Amino acid sequence: MGHIFISYSHKDKDYVHKLHDALQSEGFEVWIDDRIDYGTVWPRVIQNQLDSSGALILVMSPRAFDSFWVQNELDRARENGIPIFPLLLEGRQWLSVQTLQYVDVRDKLLPPERFYKRLESVTSRNKPVPPLVIQEEKSVDKQKPEAAKPVGTKKPIAERKSVQSLNLRVIGGVLSILIVIGFCIWASASITKNFTSDSIVPTTSTFQPDLFGTIAAFGTQTAAAQTTVHPTSNQSDLFGTIAAFGTQTAIAQTSIPPTPTLHIGSTMISGKDGMTLVYVPAGYFLMGSTDSDPNVQANEKPQQNGYLSAFWIDRTDVTNKMYASCVAANQCNTPSSKTSSSRSNYYGNSEFDNFPVIYVSWDDAVAYCKWVGRQLPTEAQWEKAARGTDGSIYPWGNTFPDSTLLNFNSNVGDTTEVGKYPKGASPYGALDMAGNVSQWVMGGRLV
Repeated sequence: MGHIFISYSHKDKDYVHKLHDALQSEGFEVWIDDRIDYGTVWPRVIQNQLDSSGALILVMSPRAFDSFWVQNELDRARENGIPIFPLLLEGRQWLSVQTLQYVDVRDKLLPPERFYKRLESVTSRNKPVPPLVIQEEKSVDKQKPEAAKPVGTKKPIAERKSVQSLNLRVIGGVLSILIVIGFCIWASASITKNFTSDSIVPTTSTFQPDLFGTIAAFGTQTAAAQTTVHPTSNQSDLFGTIAAFGTQTAIAQTSIPPTPTLHIGSTMISGKDGMTLVYVPAGYFLMGSTDSDPNVQANEKPQQNGYLSAFWIDRTDVTNKMYASCVAANQCNTPSSKTSSSRSNYYGNSEFDNFPVIYVSWDDAVAYCKWVGRQLPTEAQWEKAARGTDGSIYPWGNTFPDSTLLNFNSNVGDTTEVGKYPKGASPYGALDMAGNVSQWVMGGRLV
């Protein structure tokens, strides 16, 4: 995983040096531009360091807002899909990052531990440990590849808008309710797995970096033994294809049985929470929007051709019942409210077990995905899963939304059951990618 790049005004350097030292003491690799050697080509070094980073910390202040360099660094981080972590040092949050969670560090405070945990989800953190433990960790690391860093990008499907209290978002010009965990993903360096009837093991194939310079290798982040994907031999899914996967594991195996052929429509079922996952093949796809989209935003242009390795994504939003199991296991927090727009008894009511869980934070979403042995998708992965490869405005194409495709514009007045709109499915069979509720992605962003 890449280092952390701090974008800031040099007039705030005293605080940034304090932040830099704190991050290093927490085990992060950090780069700030006052460490450039004399005689180096300054813009080139900054660009190289930013492009190779795993996360950008934006130190917001009026001085930084007026900085040409800070604004350019922010734009380039967005274009490269680098997760952005804003810190508010002085003044107000910037409009350009208002959809991101920020941490208030006014009075020159250092960020809390939860901020470091969020950084840890997208970049490397090496906490000091006794030598014996280090040796044990190295021996484990040889058996499994390093997890990928996010390769997020701008999302053309949702116009970014923040409305206080009511919390609405716009999707292609239509409103939906927020906010839920949304989707978790599972992927591997070589997505076609060698498997037997009771196990899935990683292949030894070479990892293929995508255009963002990252490696998709999430699948070998093995969870505990209960992270089981039950075999579904000869079980036809919604698309008439076969899902036949077993227990996820990272144990090497000498005999390699025949591998399945994975394609659009392939599914697998998680034994941890019962979620059906759909397969998104590796390949190029169009990111961003053009002027043909009537709701296009300036930061969604230009449209670009990007590459992603293959991955699996949840078919629907995480439900109340699924999330309640995580709460019961003491691995997730109870939602901040048990109500919904028109229901005083929503979460915990069996009548709404198959409805999306709402009022959960980004940290809650990360905890849930970790508990089930998956992780939040990057914004780029979410975008590809939502609309396919051809740059369609909506999951179902470019046809304007109606009530047969999604829950929008308060036509229902509250959340609807997950998977209720099969006609609104994405090209990969993912449901609920537009309307109903908003969803968290890697880097603390709502889509």
